[in-house]
Amino acid sequence: MSNFDKNVEKYERAVDKVAGAAETAAGVANRLWIGCITIFMNLFLAGFCLWGVYAAYTGWQLQTRGETTTGTVVEMEESNTTDGGCCVYSPVIEFNINGQTYSFDGGNASYPPEYKVGEVVDIRYDPVDPNTAQIDSYFERWAFPICIIPAMTITALVLNFFMFRAFRRNQPIFDSN
Repeated sequence: MSNFDKNVEKYERAVDKVAGAAETAAGVANRLWIGCITIFMNLFLAGFCLWGVYAAYTGWQLQTRGETTTGTVVEMEESNTTDGGCCVYSPVIEFNINGQTYSFDGGNASYPPEYKVGEVVDIRYDPVDPNTAQIDSYFERWAFPICIIPAMTITALVLNFFMFRAFRRNQPIFDSN
């Protein structure tokens, strides 16, 4: 074997070593990327889940400690739908406790509007803090927590399954090919 061939072989081994190191670094970076995305997404989903837990807790507190009275729909607040269309409506309700007027926005927006301005509705409020109030219906109190908590939990389980699998296999999440 000539000196030239030895140098070429040495060069090829050095290139293979650098390529192997680059591949190892890419694998570490990929796993770091997967871990960061997984943590961020879990925190995001946990935030929504905690929002649902808070809504359930508030609903339960109003159910067990709250008092009932009637309120009047004074306005239908208009907002755009999530797809940019127009419009959904949520009621603004006023009620009086001990001569003081309180108001709150209904928790669920709809089209067509579920309530009409001037309509009298039953409400449930916290006697310690009358600013905490809801329309006294099962749907208004429990729809959001019943939907959001299982949805976020299932989404987190599916996300973690696929992210853990990608981490173990060291697969890129987004393949450019």
